[in-house]
Formats: sequence, C-alpha cells, structure tokens
Amino acid sequence: MKSKLFTPGPTKIPGAVLSSVGKQVLHHRTPEFSVKVRHVQDELGRLLSTRNDVLLFTCSGTAMMEAAVANLFSRGDKVICLMNGAFGERWRDICNVYGVNVVEYAVEWGQSNDPARVGELLEQHPDAKAVLVIHSETSTGALNDIKAIAKVAEGHDAVTVVDATSSVGVHEIYMDDWGVDVLVAGTQKALMTPPGISFVAINGNGWRCVTKSDLPAFYFDFTRTWKRLQSKGQTPFTPAVSLIYGLETALQMMDDEGWNEIYARHRTMGEATRAAVKALGFGILPENPVNGVTVCVCPEGIDGNQIVRTMDDDFGVRVAGGQLGLSGKVFRIGHMGGIRERDLPMVIGALELAMAKLGYKVEIGRGLSALQDVLRA
Repeated sequence: MKSKLFTPGPTKIPGAVLSSVGKQVLHHRTPEFSVKVRHVQDELGRLLSTRNDVLLFTCSGTAMMEAAVANLFSRGDKVICLMNGAFGERWRDICNVYGVNVVEYAVEWGQSNDPARVGELLEQHPDAKAVLVIHSETSTGALNDIKAIAKVAEGHDAVTVVDATSSVGVHEIYMDDWGVDVLVAGTQKALMTPPGISFVAINGNGWRCVTKSDLPAFYFDFTRTWKRLQSKGQTPFTPAVSLIYGLETALQMMDDEGWNEIYARHRTMGEATRAAVKALGFGILPENPVNGVTVCVCPEGIDGNQIVRTMDDDFGVRVAGGQLGLSGKVFRIGHMGGIRERDLPMVIGALELAMAKLGYKVEIGRGLSALQDVLRA
C-alpha cells in the first residue's frame, strides 16, 4: 500500500509540481534555463521579504547549514548556538567540525529560546560574531521569535543566521525588516518540491563575514556562486534542473493562492490538528507551537513508535516518530506544503483506528469531531 505522507518533510507534492519535475530537461547553460533560475531567485526573495542576494544550491538543508558555517566564519571564531531541539544541536555540531567555538544556549526540548537570555550571553561574550538559530524546530514543534532575537543580536554587532527550512511558506518571514543577516532553507517542506534544492539569502553584514572567512569551500563557495548567478543566471556547477522546474511551479502556485491565505491555512491546520489530538488524550509538546507540524505527547502506556508503524502498515498513513530522546514518547504529524484542510480527516481517522487496533482506549470519532469544529469555525 502506498502511504499518504503526513510527515514534517518530505511533504506531499502536488500533481502540477510532479508534472513539471517530469518534463524533458533544458541544458543548464542555455539562456532559457537562466530565465528560470532568475525567476526562482526573485520569487524566493519575495517570499522572504528581502532584497538581498538569494543563492541556489543542489543539496539538502543540512548541507546548506554547513555551507553557511564554512562561508561565514574562521577557525577559532566564537558563535552562540541556540538549541531547543535536534536541529539547533546540528548548528553546534557543524560548528564543532569546522573549529568554530560554540557558546551553547540550550533549553528543554519543547521550549523556545528566550531573546533576553540571548542578550545576556552576548553581554558575557562580546567577541561572539553570530547567533545561530532555528526558526521552526521540527523535532519539537517549537517556534522561535526570530524578530526579537535578531534585534538583540544587532544591538551587539553579531550577525543572525537562521535555518528556516520548515518555516518558509508556513510562517511569515520579513528578513529585511527583522534584521536577519543570513537565512538558509530547503524546498522539501512547505515549498512543495522534492528534496534536493536549498538556498541561502544573505545581506551586507553576512557578505562582510564571507570576505573574512578562512574556512575551505569549493562547491559551496558563496562568492563563486554569486558571481555566476549575477553574470549569467547560472550556478557554477550542474544544478538539479528538474527540481528547478518543480520549484518554479510550486512558487507560482503559492503566488496564485496568496501568501496571506497560505499562512492563514497553515494556522488553521495547526489549530485543528492540535485540537483533534488533544481530544484523543495526547498532549502537545511545545509551549509556542509551529503551524507546520504537531508534536503529540503520548500518555503513559502508549508507545509513539507503535502508533507510527500501525498507521503506516495498516492504514497507509505515514507520520513521523520522535527524534533522539523523544523516540517512543511522541509522534509528529506534518501538515504543510501540499497538505490541505480536506486531507486532515484522513490522518486523524487513521490515528483513531490505530489506537483501537493497538488496544488503547479511544472514542472513535472524538478526534474527528474536534478537528471539524475548528475547520468549520
């Protein structure tokens, strides 16, 4: 049985995007393809509300995080890594590999990082060059206040570097107005495109860091990539041509729907899913939840991994388990990208049936009723 995807990424891909990905490819050094690349750059800049440079790479989101570290810093530089889940810890781990000194600011998984505490750390470490943070922490479902964090960092002459892979297209981002210096993201979540394309947007403060960096970069060299994109609308190396096709279509679909409408839709889906799982007796992990994924905390006696396996094996609905220390304690329902309100009864219905099959106490229809109450409102 082919599973229906309700994971936090990759996400369900609309048919129009799949059709674009399946088209015959253009040669990547032709003027026709350069037009597509420039169009995608412009649309991503609009989505991020920025006039800054947007650079495209063929890679995963994690590779884009590594590229940011390699291009922005030098060995021995000090940065502050904000950690409230697995991906915040990934910032730290990448910095450690490159010999960048990390000041850790970790909070309990499910909490958001406090901008005031970021300010205190910057006071204690005035030589810190940057604050590295996750906007939407997919492992815990917690949202960080990027606007406030960037404001604090700006007051201490530190650049703000944001991974927004699971927030772009879910939550509003105003890169320029918020003072975000560098933002990285991938396409496989709310941007409704298969994995393999990632991008970075970078302002003048970020470029000044690039000019001082002594860390090695070849494929991920921001300066080399910027020069080729500026001069010819091309990437230095062979891009994933078919994924650029798909991303162009996905961005057009988002433009047609309207970005305010997209943010409202994700907000509604988040509220409805949270209401449904709470009605079934599950908790919600984060204090300040994102709208793209619901992290469901299992009551005593319920194994989250069993829930995930049964929903997939028996009912063809794929959700995600908990990461690292949350394995078995939570499961995660993704509702972003190609997912629409009409898809949600499928995942909540499958959850109810899986609970019943596993012998857990459940009132069939209770979650669906709570879901529909929110959707109707």
